Amino acid sequence: MSGPQEVMRPAERPSLRAVDLARVASRALYLQASFTTERMQGPGFAFSILPALRRLFGPGTRIAALRRHLGFFNTHPVLAGLVLGAVARLEERRARGEDVTEERVEAVKHALASPLAALGDPLFWVTLRPLAGLLGVVAVGVIPGPDALGTDWRVLLCPLVVLLAYNAVALPFRVTGVARGYARAEEPLELVRSLRLREWRATLERIGAFVCGALVVLTVIGVRESIGRVSGGGVAHLLLLLLGAAAASAVLARFPGRLVEAALVALLLTALLAIPL
Repeated sequence: MSGPQEVMRPAERPSLRAVDLARVASRALYLQASFTTERMQGPGFAFSILPALRRLFGPGTRIAALRRHLGFFNTHPVLAGLVLGAVARLEERRARGEDVTEERVEAVKHALASPLAALGDPLFWVTLRPLAGLLGVVAVGVIPGPDALGTDWRVLLCPLVVLLAYNAVALPFRVTGVARGYARAEEPLELVRSLRLREWRATLERIGAFVCGALVVLTVIGVRESIGRVSGGGVAHLLLLLLGAAAASAVLARFPGRLVEAALVALLLTALLAIPL
């Protein structure tokens, strides 16, 4: 039986262009739109890589290639473009008639998916996302509030700070991931190392510690200003801070990793108790 490579002569095989990789990258933004419990991100992966398959294969062989990529696949969505780029490069070599088997394509695909998921979750979900939320909380204290009858634009600006902070780190990985994966498809281990994901996480953790300190300072300043009309002076001030810290500690003990929620509980409690009766 003729293989996919024999439908067209190797010399007639087109190469992937920059525009094809850009289309794959744009589709990767919707990777989880067709998420299923059985195949996880598999349907989204097939949808994302389809522009490359259209460029490389004819109608008959394209269906078979697309069917291969409809199977189970799961990795961190921000880093999925790296896998897409590497697989697109291998499919290109396969379309040219080189000795690249279906098994090798699948092996590289899943060999990249697992470490990227293991490194991506702690970086983006555990570290970056809480940090972005903390920056939004801090923005409440930094951005000036409205006048008595003015509009409080912080309800819009603070969520915008969260989105900008998160995507300032995540979006470059999404935009450049396909091209990087395509360029280093033959060196999957070096590709993962070149991302320096552990270093990124360490840096963001240091920034997160600084932001937590800034949040404490802003909380103390806010409580000092609001406590002026409450009797007890410094004793009441200290009591409010201790109650806020206790509430935050209780939330973190019950829900580890919920740093943003703990900070919000502490702020809410101190704010409510600081309202003059």
